[in-house]
Amino acid sequence: MATLALLMAVLVFTIFAAAVHQWVVSSQLLELGEASWFPQGGDISAVAATTRSWLAIIVSLAAWFIATVLILLAPFRLWIWGVVVLLALTVAISPVFAVYHYTTRVPMAVEAESLDQIPEFGCEVLVVTNSRDGPINGYAIGGPFRDVVGVSEFALSELLPDQIAALVAHEATHHHERHVLIRGGASLAVLGVSAAILTTLFETLVPLSMLGLVMAILLERIVSYWVMRRLEYRADTIAARRTSVEAVRTLLATLEETTTVDQTQVSQLLRLFSTHPTYADRLERLAAPTDSLIQ
Repeated sequence: MATLALLMAVLVFTIFAAAVHQWVVSSQLLELGEASWFPQGGDISAVAATTRSWLAIIVSLAAWFIATVLILLAPFRLWIWGVVVLLALTVAISPVFAVYHYTTRVPMAVEAESLDQIPEFGCEVLVVTNSRDGPINGYAIGGPFRDVVGVSEFALSELLPDQIAALVAHEATHHHERHVLIRGGASLAVLGVSAAILTTLFETLVPLSMLGLVMAILLERIVSYWVMRRLEYRADTIAARRTSVEAVRTLLATLEETTTVDQTQVSQLLRLFSTHPTYADRLERLAAPTDSLIQ
């Protein structure tokens, strides 16, 4: 009985950690005013950051609570599939809440002039005033019912028109090809197959089945981030086709110059959990002819 309780405690903690991890990467928890934990953090207050992240908090904690109830009360096969569905939903739905994590406004006259010089990519373009990922950046926010591309204020003031076009084209590709759904589908596939294997091999919660579920959650994280990095390459490729290779290359070079993070010092292990490839990798991929850039 004590062993079973220990197994459940470990499993509940693992699910909670996965939910909190998803919340952290989807929210502004790492950007709390002058004491920002994240490079180039803004001046948003802790209260404002928490308030704007309330949907992500509720989804993550609700999923954790329901998963815990399922584990404690439901039969093994039922709760393991319930946990899979809950984790898949939090992964798939959380990007939709990104629109609540940014303060946006319509472009001012000067900014509108810059945007008028770029092609139309089929997305509404708004200005992001609380950039958490650096002063020059773009964001695919909204969706799937309202495709919005956010461009940071600093990007509009510092980038050339062809670089802004490349930035908007990159983010628009994420919307047009529904990359959020692709990422969610990859997560669901990994978790679904893992659940099918575990429920075939085990009838009850035993150390091996618990270890199997923990490994499935870890595998889902790794595969999900691998897919996200592939989609970044894909967005670079389409942006290069819709603008030019040179425009995308100069944009990436500018981003690399302005970041305060030395990406060459990031370990290969941590890169497994990165949503974006390094700028050096993206630039190297764009060195090939555009037609050969498949993803």
